[in-house]
Amino acid sequence: MKLQYSACYVLGLLTASVSAVANSLSSLDLESLMDTDVQVTSAMKRAQSAFSTAASIYVLRKQDIRASGAVSVAESLKLVPGIQIRQLDSNQWAITARGVAGRYTSKLLVMVDGQSVYNPMFAGVYWEALDIPLYDIERIEVIRGQGGLLWGNNAVNGVINIITKNSIDTRTALVQVSRGDQLNYDVDMRYGDDIGNDGSYRVYGSIRDADTSKRGLDLTANDDSQQGSAGFRLDIAPSDDLSILTQFSYTHTNIGQNLKALSQEVNQNTFYQDRFKRDDLRLMARLEHRLSTRSNQMLQLSWGHQDSQQLYLNEHFKSLDIDYQMNSAFGDLQLDWGLNYRNNDLPYEENWLISNDRGIDNLRYYGAFIQAQYALVPNHLTVIFGNKLEHNSLTSWENQPAARLLWQPSEQQVVWAAVSKAVRIPSLTEFDSDSAVNGSRVADYFTTGIDAIDQYMVRTVLNGNQSVQPEKSRSYELGYRFSRHNWSFDLALFHTQSRNVIAVTPNTNSIDIDSIASLLASGQFAEAQQLLTESQVELDIVSNADLNTKGGEAVLSWRPNRRFRSEFGYSQMAYRYRLQEGTSEAIGFDSDSRQFFVKAGWQLFKQHSLFGLFRSLCSDAYRTDNFDALDVTWHWQFSPQTGLSLSGKNLLAGEHLEYRNTSETYTQPHYIDKTVVLRLSAEF
Repeated sequence: MKLQYSACYVLGLLTASVSAVANSLSSLDLESLMDTDVQVTSAMKRAQSAFSTAASIYVLRKQDIRASGAVSVAESLKLVPGIQIRQLDSNQWAITARGVAGRYTSKLLVMVDGQSVYNPMFAGVYWEALDIPLYDIERIEVIRGQGGLLWGNNAVNGVINIITKNSIDTRTALVQVSRGDQLNYDVDMRYGDDIGNDGSYRVYGSIRDADTSKRGLDLTANDDSQQGSAGFRLDIAPSDDLSILTQFSYTHTNIGQNLKALSQEVNQNTFYQDRFKRDDLRLMARLEHRLSTRSNQMLQLSWGHQDSQQLYLNEHFKSLDIDYQMNSAFGDLQLDWGLNYRNNDLPYEENWLISNDRGIDNLRYYGAFIQAQYALVPNHLTVIFGNKLEHNSLTSWENQPAARLLWQPSEQQVVWAAVSKAVRIPSLTEFDSDSAVNGSRVADYFTTGIDAIDQYMVRTVLNGNQSVQPEKSRSYELGYRFSRHNWSFDLALFHTQSRNVIAVTPNTNSIDIDSIASLLASGQFAEAQQLLTESQVELDIVSNADLNTKGGEAVLSWRPNRRFRSEFGYSQMAYRYRLQEGTSEAIGFDSDSRQFFVKAGWQLFKQHSLFGLFRSLCSDAYRTDNFDALDVTWHWQFSPQTGLSLSGKNLLAGEHLEYRNTSETYTQPHYIDKTVVLRLSAEF
């Protein structure tokens, strides 16, 4: 505990100095900052140097993912400074950027090779069902900040693009086996080879089984898991000007979860132990064609099918995405434009917890974007501007303009600024679904002196609202990067102002209080009680709140020699609502968050290396204590083809809660334990 308090005390002192600079988050990983040739594609939808990108972008390298001993994509994101990440139990996560994280966070766009993996019901991600072989990830590009101009609606707080390796780089056989104190086994296999002279392929499969945590909150632990995945990727290049990518994945997930949901008998939340079962199929094909030395085009088709079963919702979703893009260069002008279409079929089974008003079971999106980059002073000053215009089935047409300025006074320094607008479309849950929630006590409205009536819980429903407006955010960003010899510095500041933010207000006309009071006054107690059992309190979703988010992050990277590399990061964020009278927050609440971050890798000897990650998290946004977390991994490469690693996780925090905002989700969290994982990998 002393270490936890001391770390947070240091963070408090640092806050004073950082707040004088202003507000935000930043990025760029060690080698990305030191090597200006590192190319990224997510920030501008074209390959360009990460160092000279006018956005807060961080590149998580495959080397760090491997060295960390991470067992899932969600866990690997702990390696990204400034990301808000909380673990709910052994499987479920709450992750976002520049906001308060929740299991159903809907302002962060997550993609795999440009294919969106979000759930159209709540516009978020089931991280526990995202099973991508970590050894086949080339890099993860993380944009903190708005990406609506290029990526469309709901890329409000950030974009995560998981980019997998070209199969030409995986033409080997790989076997990996992991075992831990909670992990019974995790077996991964992959095989890749050439397809004639023009292409290559890989196929993979995995199976995983894990035990429950040691302790749950309010219930015994119930977060065991069984998961199996299979897939393939084909890369074909018939010529130097044409390339074709096709990939398929299937994942079956079966995990335990503790829930807090309504009981029909008493109209009050009750604890349940449930299973979450999910089948996820994804198919994607992409064609890239270089038309000339000055232009190229891309066509991508994506299809997804998702089936899931859990206590409160059975889902059966299908999605189809078509994206076309053209990139051109005309001297000092770079011009990018594109078209997109998305169709979601999303029927779900109604039950006593969730129903819908209008029976909406299909959503369509289509639109176009254009972006221009012009070098006002070649190699020194560039202006970037554009707009995204997109139509959706719920709120019609929305536009998302952005303007950015990049100034490079020298080869070692970059200053950038941005002003952008982003739009969050209401999820189907907010627009059309009615969700039964914890009942309302009669005594909260009036008292009768009759305990059976005063303590009665009236059925209460959170109503979706077809009049809800899209949330619109305007963000101001300022960034600075410096790179010299063996160290670099990265700073980004932001201030985001949002309007039409979702809130909740009670509908005072939903229950006939006067009739109930009249019956009670006339002594008709049985009739009054019967009317109460037939009544329903309604809480309406409205979009009349404002939200201000300010934050700041600095990252210092240092690499004194080829055997040692490190990063030091500090971030802070202030989250403030402005609510209308009689309303309350729907997602998050007024809070402050600070994080101190240290990441280091050390090649001890030729065959032995150490990797460590320390995070000190101080926040009142999740109703938990502040905590310090340390993960350490030792790796022994005892032959060119074979390696052994041992990872210890949560070594300082011990048993602790990371998330307790149970009023926002059905999920009941578990205590997070210290764990040890042993992994053997062989590639030949």
